[in-house]
Amino acid sequence: MNIRAPKLTPFCRRNGLRLRVGVVAIVLALAGEGTLHAQAAECPFPGQKPMLIVQLFFGQIVPNRGPVTATEWDGFLQQHVTPLFPSGLTVYDAYGQWLNPQLHAVIRQATRIIVIATDDTPEARGKIAQVSESYRRQFNQQSVGVISGTECGGF
Repeated sequence: MNIRAPKLTPFCRRNGLRLRVGVVAIVLALAGEGTLHAQAAECPFPGQKPMLIVQLFFGQIVPNRGPVTATEWDGFLQQHVTPLFPSGLTVYDAYGQWLNPQLHAVIRQATRIIVIATDDTPEARGKIAQVSESYRRQFNQQSVGVISGTECGGF
């Protein structure tokens, strides 16, 4: 069975082309800088703009040693975090657990969480990676949990 598309009249072809060109123009406008301005306009409160929000999860148990001391944590913040994010951040204590893939065991431990709100730039992303790597090396950690997203913010 052979199904043919109906023949388009010159009017239909011309208007169909205009419609497609119009749709493409809209998509391109939204894909460019127009999207950033549209997002900023959509933030619910005056002075807000889209920002990268990152939560970093730091386990507080050092393998074969014990917990990270308050002095060690404060030193880590002063040396490795605050210089990279001097505009501000939030730190809070939590309790966490994760499945250790090597031991196949659930590990439970005190956790510190740092929340950073910053402009979403390659430089900021590099700084986040640097903080994570510094902590992993200094305290012999398998990983530092990182959750990120974009939200409206203003300070």
